[in-house]
Amino acid sequence: MPASAPTPLPGISGFSLYLPRYRVPLRDWCEWTGQPWAKVERVVGESFRMRAPDQDVYCLAANAVMRLIEAHDIDPAGVGLLALGTESSADNAAGAVIVRGLVDRALRAAGRPALADDCEVPEYKHACLGGVYALKGALRYVATDGAARSAIVVSADVAEYARGSSGEPTQGAGAVAMWVEARPRLLEVDLAAGASASAYRVLDFRKPVNRFAGMRPGPLGQLADPPVFNGAYSTECYIDAIRSCAARLLMRSARSHCAQLAALDGVFMHRPYARMPENGLGMLIDTPVNCAASAVFA
Repeated sequence: MPASAPTPLPGISGFSLYLPRYRVPLRDWCEWTGQPWAKVERVVGESFRMRAPDQDVYCLAANAVMRLIEAHDIDPAGVGLLALGTESSADNAAGAVIVRGLVDRALRAAGRPALADDCEVPEYKHACLGGVYALKGALRYVATDGAARSAIVVSADVAEYARGSSGEPTQGAGAVAMWVEARPRLLEVDLAAGASASAYRVLDFRKPVNRFAGMRPGPLGQLADPPVFNGAYSTECYIDAIRSCAARLLMRSARSHCAQLAALDGVFMHRPYARMPENGLGMLIDTPVNCAASAVFA
């Protein structure tokens, strides 16, 4: 008998992006603060975005979701899960349901049906990784009980740093939405071949709620939410996590470490600022996979 076709993997069928219109050129920022433009451009980039005074993270997320629905003509009734990944939510009881409410309002205004009543609306709260965790949850959903439906994942943040801090030029705001299906039209994601790493890192990067005690909101009710961080320590944590995750990733395959790394066409990395991905991958040279280090950097 002929071999059966492999079972398709769940994955992503489309993306959309929403950025607030307020943009701060870092060349101008360097003139205001006296920072060296050549270094800031090399390490950080050219600009960052800021939310409007009447915007919050839910507004950014809802705009990205609406763009996704419109660009791909997604049937709202077929969406069984709307997941939000963020570190910037402002409500400790409700998460993506707030985004869902804004999206429903926009859909009705456009003469379209709202999202289904039984659409699940989880929030994944985590600095940097919230969107990844939300995506993994959506992939598991469409691969199991939601196989007949699709999911939308939206990763959104309002990253604000205190004036004068080393993180100030790295701040920004925006949202990315992803359409997830059991039979994807763009790319598949093999969760069984993936890996992860986590550890409690004390003051690596946190936003403790008790900092809000006694704070006065701005004219539109917004509170500043800068994180507690140490840039040098955060870089060490980042490199440790890459080493740990890579070791587990390589252990899950029957192929040799060298063969796995040599087969990579590309590596996508979270990049808070320049050189962090290169430094993290460079640490793999100290592991048994150093024979393929050249393949990683090819």
